[in-house]
Amino acid sequence: MPFKESSLIASVLTKKFGKVKIIAKGCRRPKSKFCGTLEVFTLAEIIYYKRESKDLYTLSDATVTDHFSDIRSSNNKVNAAMVLCEFFNKTLPLEETDTASYTHLFNFLRELKKIDSNSIKPLTFYYLLIALAGAGFKPHLDNCVRCHNPISYNSKQIDFSISGGGVVCENDFDDTVVFLSSDTINLLKNIYQNKNIRIDAPQFKEIERLVPEYLRYHLNQVLNSLKFLK
Repeated sequence: MPFKESSLIASVLTKKFGKVKIIAKGCRRPKSKFCGTLEVFTLAEIIYYKRESKDLYTLSDATVTDHFSDIRSSNNKVNAAMVLCEFFNKTLPLEETDTASYTHLFNFLRELKKIDSNSIKPLTFYYLLIALAGAGFKPHLDNCVRCHNPISYNSKQIDFSISGGGVVCENDFDDTVVFLSSDTINLLKNIYQNKNIRIDAPQFKEIERLVPEYLRYHLNQVLNSLKFLK
């Protein structure tokens, strides 16, 4: 975000110290040494030091390691990269070491730049689902999330409660229930069990409808970038 006439304040996800906020003085000037180093989803080595303010650092030096030019050449891939960046920016607390989130975002960007256009949206939701689990909101899929009775996964339609955070039986039906196919439930299970999946599986269509509502209810967040994901 702009700060005064020529500076920027940026949220940076670091490998060692989690999410930090830094101010880059003069960054918006044409001849600034920081030009291009603080663009969204740029990988860079940075040097920063503490300011008087508790949670704001001053950028001292920055060198771009990977600009992910293959992503920037595609508008759809840029939109996809924004989804995960926005998710972590909105959900990660400041200055808590979180190597897993850093690695997850880096792996997503590295894979995103290699895939074809038809796989962009399902790949993004795949990584978003895993990020949700990392944030402590993994969907409950083994049995009824409320009464823990077994669920018949042979049926064509499974009840998934947004408010409950998982599948429910007929006795625990509520007004936030959405209907998912058993194939979609199995796909979700395979994702969380780290099994090989088809990234172009048609079940991702149901997941696309589920995830935004799930995010809104459990994290009280709306990912604006999801609206532009293609």
